[in-house]
Amino acid sequence: MSDKDTWKLDKDSPVFNFFIEFIAYIISAILVLIIGFVVAILFKDFTHLGRTGAVITLIAISMAYKDFYLDLRNMSFEETVKFIGKEKLFEVWASGFVHKKKNELERIKPGFNEKDAIELLENLKNYESGELVGLDKEGFIKAWLKEMFDTWSKKLRGWEFTMLKIGTVLWAFSDLINIPLGW
Repeated sequence: MSDKDTWKLDKDSPVFNFFIEFIAYIISAILVLIIGFVVAILFKDFTHLGRTGAVITLIAISMAYKDFYLDLRNMSFEETVKFIGKEKLFEVWASGFVHKKKNELERIKPGFNEKDAIELLENLKNYESGELVGLDKEGFIKAWLKEMFDTWSKKLRGWEFTMLKIGTVLWAFSDLINIPLGW
């Protein structure tokens, strides 16, 4: 099987480690929240949910301290290629491009798909000093990847802040839920 046919995951890649750690933080926060709700309902006391909020706040603070935001912004093209492979990276770009620009692309060619997007990228030409020069496909993808990582890193900050808000609100006010329930 060629690199083009398979999605090989390099477990030594910094990108792989980044995603595993990030997913572990998110899963742990979700599990803590679920366990907190279950314990609060079982013991009929929502102060346990307040403790859950404190733990979620600590998870969010440790995520911010870990600085996933900067890790993601500083990932290189080479690290990403090592993780998923160059051809798979081009496929990811094409899929995102087709999804994002679906209406415009349908006007150009009905049924425009990922294969068409990759072909379009390979066939793009520009003029430099009077002669026709092919577009640097790798340079184009590097710029796109940098932009994508910048966007994702901003969204990641949003996740951290949302977790911090949820944890803090639960920590501060969850015991008040006992009052309307009469517990």
